[in-house]
Amino acid sequence: MKLALHLSTYNGSEFLPGLFASLEAQTDQDWVLRIRDDGSGAEELAATKNIVGAYAERRNVDFAVGQNIGFSPSHQEMYAGHDEELVLLVNQDVIFTPTYIATVRRYMEEHTDVGAAAGTILRWNWDNAHQPRFTKVIDSMGMAKTRSHKVYDIASGVTLEACTAQRVPVFGISGCLPMYRRAAIGTQLFDPSYFMYKEDVDVAYRLQKTGWKSARVFGTVAYHFRTFQSSKLHIGVSARFQELSYRNHWRNLLKHLSWRDWLRDGWAIIPFEVAKAGFFLFTNPGILWRTLRYVSLRPV
Repeated sequence: MKLALHLSTYNGSEFLPGLFASLEAQTDQDWVLRIRDDGSGAEELAATKNIVGAYAERRNVDFAVGQNIGFSPSHQEMYAGHDEELVLLVNQDVIFTPTYIATVRRYMEEHTDVGAAAGTILRWNWDNAHQPRFTKVIDSMGMAKTRSHKVYDIASGVTLEACTAQRVPVFGISGCLPMYRRAAIGTQLFDPSYFMYKEDVDVAYRLQKTGWKSARVFGTVAYHFRTFQSSKLHIGVSARFQELSYRNHWRNLLKHLSWRDWLRDGWAIIPFEVAKAGFFLFTNPGILWRTLRYVSLRPV
């Protein structure tokens, strides 16, 4: 099965040397790399072009520069421009271990009922010399869903040694590093109106509703630099990002939950949403009112 790698870059030139070095070390090199810069600043764009150009001397790369349209539209634009059967979305701040692509690809080829998959994603950060320091802290082992329809990364922040969540059912795959099957996804990878955040949750609901499985693949690891650190009080998260996440969360609820879901799980959904609305009402009411207006005026 043909495989395309998608990379949407945005002011991330410091991450690209490590990413490209790990791509060059892959045991499976039978894929096409498609890169779209999503409106980086002038200096960052120049640096990105230089790094991509050096990598492209050794490998065929499809590189495009565009305006800042957001993570979801950027990947959708790349997705619409080819017909490869498998698509691996690559965050700019990911570093692969050498067998990652080969292992996940083989799993997808052997399990024809799986629409999305990923290996174990651990975290890395910079050391004092600004070199990658790899940890055993889990970033994601897939996404799970509670009865309140809160979707979260399984075992995020837990060390491998302490992890007991290997058997938690996988609802979906994090947008950090998912491999998707085109036959399962259809013509629309991501809804462009999401801009960023929760687009991977939207895909997870879609796959579940159409009978496709999402799966974690054991035996291979990649590393992710976690820029957005989730917390109950959204500490350190900009109001813009909080609003995008909250808005798209509600779009997913309205788009994917049937009246039967509300009857079955309303006892868990409603208190959770009331608490979240109360939090925004007292911390940033503008986010609450703009979100309510947005989802009420936009058809799903």
